[in-house]
Amino acid sequence: MNRKKMALWGLLAVFAGFVAWTALSIPEPPAPIPESERKPKEMEYGENTIREEIGGRLLWELTTSSTKMNVDTQATTFKDAKGKYCFEDGRVLTLTAAAGSYDSKTKNLKLTDGVQASLSDGSKITAKSLEWKGTEDRLVAEGDAHVSQPGVSIIADHIESWDQFQEFRATGHARIIKERNENEDR
Repeated sequence: MNRKKMALWGLLAVFAGFVAWTALSIPEPPAPIPESERKPKEMEYGENTIREEIGGRLLWELTTSSTKMNVDTQATTFKDAKGKYCFEDGRVLTLTAAAGSYDSKTKNLKLTDGVQASLSDGSKITAKSLEWKGTEDRLVAEGDAHVSQPGVSIIADHIESWDQFQEFRATGHARIIKERNENEDR
């Protein structure tokens, strides 16, 4: 064989080796991560305020020290909540809790861990959790729920309020305690 043929065969061998090396060195695509093992895409930020208004009137407002929101579901969790709910008659319910969550689809706001609330008319609420059911215009206190208004207290496992905090339903170990006025006869 002459040198030209040998050089051509050599070049073909090098080329074939390069093609084989390229084809064999392409990495396999990573296996898809099962849905159950995927971490949610979350946004996390410090102090934040969320609010809801109806017809330009503030319905409620909540300020938190830290907030996490699932980008896909819009579900929101937060810590150190301070908020207020504004009634149509001008009364304001102020709230504090160590943690909570907000569901943007149902517009439900749930406060947990040391919930305390007071109304501008002197009423107070404490419970393990307090949930505002947005579509039902209803407030639900659960777990050692205690509502006190001037002259009367309601204690129960579960207390619901609707109609601008004028009506209540207490269930589960419910008790109503009428407070005595010091001027009443004994």
